[in-house]
Amino acid sequence: MRRLCEGESVDQTRLIRRLRVALVLCAMLVGVCVLVVLGVLFYWQQYLLEGERADPFTRGPFVADVSANSALVRWQGPSGVKLVAAAPDGTTVTARDGRFTGLAAGTRYVWTASVDGVGAASGSFTTAPSDPATPVTFGVIGDYGSGNEHEYAVGRGLAAIDPAFTVTTGDNSYLLALPQLVDRNIFRPLRPVMAEGPLVVTLGDHDTFYEDGRAITDAIGMPGAGLRYTWEHGGVQIIVLGIEPDAEAAAYARRVLAEPFDGVRFAVVHKPPQPGDPVVPVLKGQVAAVFSGHLHRHERRLVDGLLCITAGTGGKGPGNEDFTKQTPEAVFSTMDYGFARVQVDARQTRIEFIDEAGAVRDAVTVPRG
Repeated sequence: MRRLCEGESVDQTRLIRRLRVALVLCAMLVGVCVLVVLGVLFYWQQYLLEGERADPFTRGPFVADVSANSALVRWQGPSGVKLVAAAPDGTTVTARDGRFTGLAAGTRYVWTASVDGVGAASGSFTTAPSDPATPVTFGVIGDYGSGNEHEYAVGRGLAAIDPAFTVTTGDNSYLLALPQLVDRNIFRPLRPVMAEGPLVVTLGDHDTFYEDGRAITDAIGMPGAGLRYTWEHGGVQIIVLGIEPDAEAAAYARRVLAEPFDGVRFAVVHKPPQPGDPVVPVLKGQVAAVFSGHLHRHERRLVDGLLCITAGTGGKGPGNEDFTKQTPEAVFSTMDYGFARVQVDARQTRIEFIDEAGAVRDAVTVPRG
């Protein structure tokens, strides 16, 4: 066995010492790098990402009501929220318990909701004009409450047209209108458009399976238990007739139409009217159009001379092929996702179908009578 000489032992000792020093230096370098990384992460979190805080609102804020001189914004979440609305001329109004008063008619206001002095949400609304000839734009969406990506896309498209309000044609929440589902199916996907104007809600058969749709009507705060009521905005009147185009709906429509109104009227009923339904002769010649849902298509058709628009592609999807068959008398029919834009002015009403990609796929013009 070979013995180490004295020179070899000294060299080996020096090598070990050098390796130990190198190891200590490497450990120190690793430690410094860890401290640098931790410092960068701390700086990133505390300063660069300071603005990306969690949303303090669990629902909304959303515009629940608007008239010629007032507006109501509702929300769920923090207390002590300050709401300020600004007019185009710079005039500002502060809300009390979410209610703005003393507003100018026919004016677009931009509102901001601040929490602890920090702006946390914003939107806009347009007060109802005092002149019934003033143009009004509103949206129509139906069979949308699924919470899927298509509903989000349709909601963004609706917000882009800046509607004074949005009419729903029913089935606002699938498969049931449970309190635990309304945020997922309604308030989150439609948050951009609900920050601009109220939802004029019609209940559908899916909505009324549980407690007659109370979860929706309580959450949104619409009148008439979401079944039969009348909504007005300037020169536009919306007559909500409920789920079925039956004799009860016809009787309610007849009572509303007996009252004078200086403007353009529309009716909404969840299930599309068919030839011979009681509502058809009552509404014919009295309303510019009837909006419906239930069928998961967007269709334009004439029923005994009454213009009927089925807006049933807001997000749920086609479903069973037998259920989504095209109506024989339809002039236009598609299963593509989208919504209706309705533009009313002193001369006419224009109704367009806009798909989720933003393309206008169908349009019809109704002269103002």
